[in-house]
Amino acid sequence: MTASHTQVLKIPVIDANPDNIKPYGYLLGDDVSKPGLGIPFYQGRVIEGENVDFTYRGTATFRTAKIMPGYPSILWLERHMHMTQLFIALGQSPFIMVMAPPNHEQGKNLPDLTEAQALKFPPGHALLLHLGTWHDFPIACEQPVVILTANSDEVVTALSQMQEPGEMNQGDVYKISLPQRLGYEIQLDV
Repeated sequence: MTASHTQVLKIPVIDANPDNIKPYGYLLGDDVSKPGLGIPFYQGRVIEGENVDFTYRGTATFRTAKIMPGYPSILWLERHMHMTQLFIALGQSPFIMVMAPPNHEQGKNLPDLTEAQALKFPPGHALLLHLGTWHDFPIACEQPVVILTANSDEVVTALSQMQEPGEMNQGDVYKISLPQRLGYEIQLDV
């Protein structure tokens, strides 16, 4: 489809909470998940939580990115089948993620945009994606936000080897163009 035939799908921005994040991943915030891990060295001053289920193939890569404020049209969604990508907001600024639930277990290779949501994460919180969750890169709101991203080296390498924006299916990155594949772009209703 050409850009002139692209339809606009407006989705509201909703505050993320432990319930509405379940189809996409896990919300990590200012409390530990399932406290009670038995590490004896700091009893009485440290409450240990369970391990965060970050999985990846190959070498783990942690990097930061500073995202400038603005509400761009969402033209791309991607998914990872061998990594539970982690996005952590550093500092005092929130971030937004546009996501659609995983659907690979139903044999689908395109996101269901009727289930797409834009969730806003408070400062100092994180998102751990489920395998196969369709997502775009985080979006800053009114202030810049620095995101610490836990990736695999194969994802970072595949993305950085692209000479220009385009669809890709390499290095655990399956990225599609919403206008080309589905005839839509997503805009946030803020």
